[in-house]
Amino acid sequence: MKTDNPETGSLYQGKGKKPKRSLPARLPLLIIALVAAHFLNVFMNWTVMRQELEQKPSYRSPEYTFFGFSWFFREEIAAAQRLPNASPSGRVFAFFDFSRQAVFMVWNNGAEDDFFDLGPLLVALPAGASRVSFFPGSVFLLRHGEREVARNYGGSILGDAWAGFLSKKNAGAGGRGLGINGSFVVKQEDGAPYLKIPYLVYFFLPLVLIVILIASFGTAMAAAFIYYAGMFFLFDFQKLFVTVPLAPLFGALGVELAAPWIKMLAVALALFFLAAAIFGLLLWKNSEMPPNGKWIVWFFILLPFFLFF
Repeated sequence: MKTDNPETGSLYQGKGKKPKRSLPARLPLLIIALVAAHFLNVFMNWTVMRQELEQKPSYRSPEYTFFGFSWFFREEIAAAQRLPNASPSGRVFAFFDFSRQAVFMVWNNGAEDDFFDLGPLLVALPAGASRVSFFPGSVFLLRHGEREVARNYGGSILGDAWAGFLSKKNAGAGGRGLGINGSFVVKQEDGAPYLKIPYLVYFFLPLVLIVILIASFGTAMAAAFIYYAGMFFLFDFQKLFVTVPLAPLFGALGVELAAPWIKMLAVALALFFLAAAIFGLLLWKNSEMPPNGKWIVWFFILLPFFLFF
């Protein structure tokens, strides 16, 4: 069959300009969701630290002043840095911002390397004014004058590398990072129940959400379990998988696991979640993923990094 106007055909002839590729419409939503999760994580950890210190400091009782989100208290924070260092027991001002879950400005009026309770741990600080910044990945940066040092207190596999990077980044010329040790003592969760909350949220909330996704959209959504593989390397996997979420179960059974067994059980649970994720990814490859499922899975893949950094 012939046509009098072949140029009006529906087939792309390959001539002229090719259609432009545009960013997926859901990509901005994914970024917004991840950034929101990061801020909620920072706010949650700030709240936990504040509640821990408002109960009763484990060591000494300096004067604590909590501001909140730094964007709303810029004038107060700037003024606090100019206040005289007059309190005999020391003075602590605290706030948080978008990238740091807590910043403590500490005036140590005591001896060199006196310990101060800063929420999840006790930190030995030099005499005078110091600033201790807590990052989401259980790493803190101690600054005293022009000297800075970073320490990993979370026991994660990649935490030491992140702390080492921060230390080298702030070393610079002139010996910054030298002459300050950053000694600290980590609190045990048994004596500080508020410190368990982040690990409970990290473990149970994604688990509940993924189970709901599987029940709603099919077994291919099990690919979202890859979230736990990222958390295994970025956070303290023993606390994340065993000692915090399973503590009530062990307490009810009257079981007390030795450290090697805790580590083995944590690794076994991580491998189980990884196997479930691989199963879901295979179904995804076979086109059994719902239309919006891949964006949800990408959210869970990237979520550990937005919780850590």
